Amino acid sequence: MSKDAFLFCLVSGAAALALWVACRFPHFGPTKLMTAFMHVAATFCISFALAPTMGLATGGGVLLAVFGVALPALTYMFLAGIWLLRAAQASFPR
Repeated sequence: MSKDAFLFCLVSGAAALALWVACRFPHFGPTKLMTAFMHVAATFCISFALAPTMGLATGGGVLLAVFGVALPALTYMFLAGIWLLRAAQASFPR
């Protein structure tokens, strides 16, 4: 499997996990728009903090870095986006 195909599968899997969590636990997550924006800001901080360290993993640490760090971080990023969309939708009058 090429690196591009693996990356596509990893990101698609993270998105699927985030969608599953959002659908399985609909009342979990922020309800206010500002709190949802804070979660999105936290994902940016996490991604900037983790990006340089991901290239340092060698040997067996690569699997730990990908599945123990990158997959949960990507899942949280997608979940924060879903929460932001949900909070934005709830803030509009019906």
